[in-house]
Amino acid sequence: MQTKGQTAAKIIGIILVLLLVAGLVAIIYKFTNGFNEDFKTFYVEYGGKQILAADSQLSLTAGKTHRFDVKYTFDTPQSDIKEYSVEIVPNAQHDFDFTVDGERHLYSEQDDLSAAFGLKKSDTYFELSVTEEFSLEYALQSCYPGKEVVIPEEATESNACPYMLVVSSYNGNVVYHIALSVGAEVTGVELDPTQIIFTGSPEQGGK
Repeated sequence: MQTKGQTAAKIIGIILVLLLVAGLVAIIYKFTNGFNEDFKTFYVEYGGKQILAADSQLSLTAGKTHRFDVKYTFDTPQSDIKEYSVEIVPNAQHDFDFTVDGERHLYSEQDDLSAAFGLKKSDTYFELSVTEEFSLEYALQSCYPGKEVVIPEEATESNACPYMLVVSSYNGNVVYHIALSVGAEVTGVELDPTQIIFTGSPEQGGK
């Protein structure tokens, strides 16, 4: 016959096991995006928040440098540094033609827009430096220095997030596609009886 102490110990043991199982389930839930994706052994952090969904959206403020940390789930401070890859490419929800010195080009066929974002890559993080004058035309101009780039007015209107940040683990098994938009920082709000006016302007389109 079990004593009260043995019974209490057994109950405590069961509770601890249940807590351990619950903790493991919570971790798996978190790193599988709610059991909807494979377990993430590699992830990105921005602004103190983890990006764990394979596809997501993010708005960057112009005139600022944005830091993204890259981490491997099971790494420790003693682990060897693992490689990763990062690039920014067009995200043409609605593709469009633009001209370079009068010659037509297709936005979706542009290879790399990373230079427009001042991409700087380090071992465990990377930074994007977005200038105050950033626009879709500015981004394309970085691909054709010294040439005249003209985009249609509707290009920005039809593409809310025209850039795609692609971050991949060292072996390519985990890839994040983060659709980017760029806008001015809201520095204040002016109240008016008939309207609310936000100081700062959104991303500008082409000519």
